[in-house]
Amino acid sequence: MTEGSGSPGADTLAWVAAALSALAINAGLEANDAPRLVADTFDGGRGEPSASLEARDLPLVRRGLSVGRHAVVLGLLPETADERELADTMRQHRNQCVVARSALQPNAALDLLLIMVGPRGSEGKDAWRAIALGVERDDRVARKLVWLRPDDARADADSFDAFAKRTFLARPWATPAQFSIASLDDIAAIVNAGDVPRDTAGKWNRLAVKQGDEPDALVEGLVKVWAERSAT
Repeated sequence: MTEGSGSPGADTLAWVAAALSALAINAGLEANDAPRLVADTFDGGRGEPSASLEARDLPLVRRGLSVGRHAVVLGLLPETADERELADTMRQHRNQCVVARSALQPNAALDLLLIMVGPRGSEGKDAWRAIALGVERDDRVARKLVWLRPDDARADADSFDAFAKRTFLARPWATPAQFSIASLDDIAAIVNAGDVPRDTAGKWNRLAVKQGDEPDALVEGLVKVWAERSAT
């Protein structure tokens, strides 16, 4: 769902939503519009004046998506790098995220993601990069990521694909290459070179066999084993 539909900004967010949904489907996740995330009323408070926010306190154009277990709010940065306008824009979007959190279970609320879209041509501009960093460092209410759009709309797809690698849609372990347990021999080569203690390499081997199909758990386990090695 897009609030403020029919405007260029709404068209931009519709494109982003479609691109995000396509990447989600490729990653095996379900993606759907989530209008409750971009409502102007706190969930469960309809009909009560105190539960609604004034239009000036919410972004004019916004869109909500449900991607897998993640809730995503899409919004637009202002067209100019004006500090006051930027501050007000982010205030409105934080308010929207508070509304979105009211529609989510506690665990889902913790994963709420706000994606802000920069104006055309903001990609590669130092001023906009600084703005994006400032926005992303603010972890109030929701995690925030900024996609700065390129000058040429024909580059949008590649630019957005690169941006998406910073999101929960990234799949660094996905590869068409074929692996076998024989590749673990590389660990033995490292051990022979004296870079890794043999007991550490042995633990790595066992983790790779046991949790090879669980990349997150495997990475966590490998890091933990290495930390234990460093502590001894």
